[in-house]
Order: sequence, then C-alpha cells, then structure tokens
Amino acid sequence: MVLSRRNLMKGAAGGGLLLGFPGLTVQYEALAAPPSRPLAEPVADACARLADYGWRTLLRTVTRGVLDIGARDLAAELAKPIPDLDRTVPGFGDFAPELPARGIEPGKPARSLLYHALASAAVLTDGHGRALGAFPTLAEIEAVENYVYGVRPPTLDKLRKIAGKNPLGVVVFALDYRDVTGSVHGRHADLCFSRTGITRMGKTGPHYDARNRQFVPLDPQRPFVFRTVPQRFAPYIAMQVTGADGGLFGPRDVVAGDDDRSFWVPLHKLFPGRECVAGMDLSLSLDSRLVNEKLKRMHLFLREQGYPTEWTGKDLDAFPFTIGGDKIAALLPAQHAHGSGVLAPRPHQFANRARFKGKWLTFNVSSDLVQDPGVLYFSSVQLIPGAVETEPTYEEGSARDNDRRSPEYVNIRHRLNDDGRLEDLNLDPDMDAIIREGGYRAQHWIDFAGDGFVSVHCPQLAREIDTFKPAFCSVAPPDFFPYVNQHDLAVWWRTAVPAAIKDALWAVPPRPLSEFRFAGDITLPKGFDIYDDTLTAVVGQPAPGQPVARLLPNDARGRYTGLPDAAAGVTDPGWEVSQGLVYNEPGAPLQRYMQAYSLGTPFLEDAKLCAALGSYWPSVAPDATRTFSPLKHAPGFAYPWPTIVPLTDTEIGMEEVRGLGRLPWDGIRGPETKTVGGRPVVAYQDIDRADYIDTQDRLTAHLTARVDLAETKARVLAMEAVYWGLGIHDPDFAARFGDRAVIEILKAKSAWAVLSFRVAEAGDAGLAEAEQATGSRLAGPRRYRFRVYRPGAESRDPSDIQKVLVEIAEDVTAYTDGRVVLLRRDGGSWTRDASVPTPTS
Repeated sequence: MVLSRRNLMKGAAGGGLLLGFPGLTVQYEALAAPPSRPLAEPVADACARLADYGWRTLLRTVTRGVLDIGARDLAAELAKPIPDLDRTVPGFGDFAPELPARGIEPGKPARSLLYHALASAAVLTDGHGRALGAFPTLAEIEAVENYVYGVRPPTLDKLRKIAGKNPLGVVVFALDYRDVTGSVHGRHADLCFSRTGITRMGKTGPHYDARNRQFVPLDPQRPFVFRTVPQRFAPYIAMQVTGADGGLFGPRDVVAGDDDRSFWVPLHKLFPGRECVAGMDLSLSLDSRLVNEKLKRMHLFLREQGYPTEWTGKDLDAFPFTIGGDKIAALLPAQHAHGSGVLAPRPHQFANRARFKGKWLTFNVSSDLVQDPGVLYFSSVQLIPGAVETEPTYEEGSARDNDRRSPEYVNIRHRLNDDGRLEDLNLDPDMDAIIREGGYRAQHWIDFAGDGFVSVHCPQLAREIDTFKPAFCSVAPPDFFPYVNQHDLAVWWRTAVPAAIKDALWAVPPRPLSEFRFAGDITLPKGFDIYDDTLTAVVGQPAPGQPVARLLPNDARGRYTGLPDAAAGVTDPGWEVSQGLVYNEPGAPLQRYMQAYSLGTPFLEDAKLCAALGSYWPSVAPDATRTFSPLKHAPGFAYPWPTIVPLTDTEIGMEEVRGLGRLPWDGIRGPETKTVGGRPVVAYQDIDRADYIDTQDRLTAHLTARVDLAETKARVLAMEAVYWGLGIHDPDFAARFGDRAVIEILKAKSAWAVLSFRVAEAGDAGLAEAEQATGSRLAGPRRYRFRVYRPGAESRDPSDIQKVLVEIAEDVTAYTDGRVVLLRRDGGSWTRDASVPTPTS
C-alpha cells in the first residue's frame, strides 16, 4: 500500500516514520569531530576564501559569537549548537526558526546556517552595515550543500524505512533556494524542487551574478544582449507519495485531483563517493539530451493534412529538420565554477536562416494551404488541426483537447527567388496578394529552442533501486520580465483583486505552468510515462507543519527562477512549452504531455502574435497591443484584444532613453500622431508587415526587466480604473449578458486604444491642472498619465507601405493612481471618477 498524505502526517506526529531519517530528524545527534574528509575540504576552502571579506564577522555577529568559520577544527565548529540568533541581521529574518541552530544541520539545508548564509540572495552585508567584499560561487554553495547531506550519511536501509511502503526512486530535480515568500510551505527560506526545469535562450553565454546568487539574463552595459540562462539539476533518492499536502511537501500550487496523484518527494541528495550513502561508494554521472523537431513536425503535419511537401523520410531526421545534441544545450563540466548539474543553452541568434545539404532550405507555400480559411494569421501560416469553432478564438487555443502536432505559426514572408536572391516580402506592396496566391518558395528559419531530459546513471544504486526518473527540461525563449513571477501574479489576482473586476481582468487567466498537470515529452527516448503527470509540481522535502500563504510584499524585488511556478501556462500554443495529447481508449480522459515542437518557428513568429494580442503571458511576454493598430483583423470569430498591462511610451520606443536613444522592446517604434486631410490620425506599424526576424538584433529587455510585480499590478489596476472611468463597468455587463459577460467586456474595452502611457512625474502640469479642476489629489507612489482614444476608420499610409493610419474619433486624457481617475474627453472639462473597485491589499 502506498502511503497517503494522512498516514504520512500520522507517522510524523507519532514520531516514528519521519523522525528516523537524519534529514528529517528534529533532534541533533551528538557527532564527534570526524577526521578530514573530501567533502569537508571544499567547504573549508570556501570558508577560508570568504572569511576576510566580511563572512567571518557576519557569522560571528548573527550567532552572537558562537560560530567562527575561521576555527581550526571547522567540522566541530559547524556542528556546535547555536542557542540564539540575531535575526535582525539582514538576510536572516527568514532563516528556519527552530533552535538550537547549527552551522551544518545534517540532511537539512534550510536549517544549516552556513548554507543559508551562502545560498540566500538576501545576505549581502557583514552584520554591521558593511557590504560583503566577495560572494560564493555556485560550486561553493553546492559544496556546502553536499556536506549538509553527507556529514552523516544515511544507509539505504534507513531510507527504505523512512519510505515505508512508498516506492523509492532515483529522481532528478531542478532546484532553487528561495526566501520565505517563495518557499513551498511559506514558513522560512528553503530549497524548492521540481521535475521540470526551464532554461532560456540567449545570444551570448551565461553569467552568474554571485552577489544575487543567480544567473542573469541581461548585460546592463549592452541593451541588445540576451544571455543564456542555465538551470541547475541534481539527483535525489526520493519517495513516491500519493496525495498532495502543503504541510508536508507541497505542491506549492495544489489543483483539483491532486489527492489522487502521485508525487516524487526528495529525501536525500546524491553525489559521487563514499560519503553520500553509508556503506556504498557511488559512481554517479548526469546526462542530458535535447531536441528541436519543429521543421520535422511541420512537414509531417503538412503531409498528414494533404498539402504537398517535398521533405520527407530520412531527410526529416537530419539537421535542421531535427536539431539535437549539444547544439541546443549541454551540461557544464562538473569541475566548472558553477558546480555540477548545470544545464546551459548554447548561444545562438534567435532566428537563423536554415541550410540543408549546402543549400538554403525552403518550402513550397502551397496555394491550397494559404487559401484555406483561418490559415493566414497576420501574414503567418497558422497550423492547427480542426476548425475554429469557439468565440473568442483564444478559448480554442486553451482547450484541453487541443492536440498540437506542428508548430502553430510559421514565417512565410521571406521568398527565395530563382536567382538565389532572398526577398523580404514585408517591403513588397503586393505582399498580401503574393501570399494569398502562394506557389513560391519561402525561406525556412530555425531557432535553437527545444525540450529534453536530464538523467542520472549510478550502477551501485541501480542494483538496489529499480526506478530512475529523469527531469524534463525546456530551452525556452527569453523572459522579458525576469523579476515578475507568474505564480505571485496569479495568487494576487485570485486573492486580492475584487470579484467585480476579476473575471474580465485578463483575456487568458495568468496560471503558472506549475498549476498544469502534464507528463514529460513521451516522444523523447528517455523514461517519461504518460501517466506520470506531476512533473511541473513544485515541492519541498518533507517538513511537517502548516503552510503559510504569503503574498509577495510590494517592496520586494522578486528573483528569476527556472522552476515552473515562474513560467507561463500552456495555451495558444505556449511560451516555454506546449501540449501534446494521447488518446488511450474510448471514454478515458485525454492524457497530456509537455513538448516544444508545436511552438512557433522561429519562436519570434509566435512572440509577435502573443504580444500583439494582449497580455497572454504577463510574466514573460510584453503586452504590445498598442504598438499595432487597434483594428486588427484576424481570421475566424471576434477576438477582442484590449490593452491589459500597458507598456510605457519609452518601452515601445515612442520616447528616447537618455544616452541610448529609442529602445522599443521588439525593435518596432510605437505609434505616432499625424494630421492627414486636416484630421488627426495615428500611424502604426502594419502588424501584417511586422517581422521580428528583421528586428531580432534590436530586441531588448533593457527596460522591461525593470518592471517588477508591484509595477505590473499597478499598471493592471490603473488600466482597469481608466476603463471604468470610460463607463465600462463589469457588473453591468454581467447583468445584461450573463455567461457572455466576459467576452462582451473585453469587446467594450477593445473599442478604446491606448495612445500614450507614462508615469506622471512630480511637477506634471497636466496632473496639477486636473487636480485643481476636480479638487482631488491622486495618492500613492505610482501615478500614471494615459491618452486613450476611440478609433475611427483605418487606411493605408500612402507614403509608407509598412504603416497604417487610424482616425481618432474621440480623444481622452486621464490621470490615475488605480483608485481615482481624473478624465477629460475631447478637451472638455476635467471630471473625477472613483467607481472602480479596488483591492484590499
């Protein structure tokens, strides 16, 4: 019988099951100072290197003089009980509260003061206000981590006893040490684990910011540089437990059905040598395999759907139809400064012109394909099985039964002519007619995104344990908001946003990937089972106690993480991963798995559409609705795309950044106002001719990366307040339209376009005028100025084929702090509106 969560809690409460494991023990057993051992040596080296940079002072200060990392017998020093801690020292307020503490608590990283000090990004000063002069490498943090688990290694029999009737397995996890607000249980800082890890593509190699204990995606000195962002993985002996319980191991995001699901819970970390599992000398190695099959899947899908394609057979297993191996990502050498288990993507351009057998790789744009209704989506080919039958169409994309067997979006706007010249159709006045006629050869473009696994090999344990589980990994597009966490945003939306505005606040609710229950990519040749569907769960080691729900404080900066609770969900088609389906038997539920082959090819094609159609992925992708015409004409049913999380004028390049010029995030400058025929119009980049392949060298997160969760929430509420000030009140729509209320609200919002959005700085003359006219004062640290308008007719710009012109039917200026709106229509009188419901926290 597999242990249930109730039995596990009962065992913990009774002091039997959990208390026998060194990693879970409550009482520290006396430990004689051991002789010098290999695991202790790198710990001593790290302490010796860091001691004189303020770390010796820091640890003596926080322990009130008890712990000295400069002691001659460091092992004995780290084992000493610390009866009192000065938790006012910055960075230690969320250290585990149990006392006595120790420098190293066997099996418990979160209760090991040395580990917390080195691994916590909040530990920055020496306890006396002086900045630490150096910070640990990731390898040094791992050395202390291994020492935590190896200072008193358990036997395999003891681990079996802890697991009881629960299966034991050797399982690879992605891991991340977090402060109290990010931990699974919310009680103190702790390690978090997931069987899914996200890495990020980049144009240059990784950079580890030791001060902040993380890989960083950007170079502040080079605005157009994206660094690759690795993810760390490690193998653990784990037990499989049925049922979720946040008080024991998580998951952090519990969803319906978790009581009946099985979760792998880490018990003891594995590393080579005699000090990991007592009585065993482990040889251990990690391996990774990644693949990108976008072009292969595209041509298989075309053939399946009856469209002509010359590419078939063995060609589809060759590069670039199938991209594999270390072209996508590879584990860094274990002796590297980053330690072991770090999976790092290879640097590449985001879109690369594909070659095959020494020639440019193209495909025939079949006239049958492009004349099929719904296939052309803003001049991209959209490949989705079946007909679009829902309104709005993004509900089709998020459907649980949507099986994506091919890249959803494919670029067809670069034609290879017979003379070998590559022609950018975006610049051709007849582009639309050329595409709809078809019959030309379009250049294939590739990226080096992909998915795969990190596996572990240990022959000694393989003879004792028959279950080995790899981790799933994704090499995903860049994160344009690395310090906004999708989980935190979703929690705020669910718990703090008033019910009156919650349902229609987003077109697609901001669910993190950790709320989806998926198997790993079962098409990969390594160990993913379609019924093993909890890979995206974020869990902790068993730690009995009641979980604490925590909202990220408004003054918290937030940190990037590669675990699934910071990643986007899966719909239309996704950002980090998409979904595949398995039809097992009639009447049985569809089984879903993660895969990357149905994301856009290149990913820039999908990125443009997701950004232009509203805040699909507010934690990773910008809301670029106002960069393009509000009168977008996509095929199929009505698809409202109001602005939800507005970008500022500077972030879309309408205004310059001092010393840097214009830095639109996507390389496309935002709209500008003109007078044509005596009437005001807004000139936009034509979305059909916007091509991120052409602007990829100008993509930048230099400005968007400054946006944190508090700023995101403030922008969402400010935008909503303006809509309410314009008379769009959600309860009125609910009373009139019932189940259709959300779509009608989104349509009403989409009838207005944001022309300008910026922070209202101190001394803003317009704000002063509005406040004086209305007798009001906007409050709070974030006040914004909007210019919104009701669009009239749209026409093509006669002087620029890449631009369209939209008439201004009604012009509105508004100032808001998210609670009160000061609004003026068409130059009339200022009015005050405070009708929008506001969060209580």
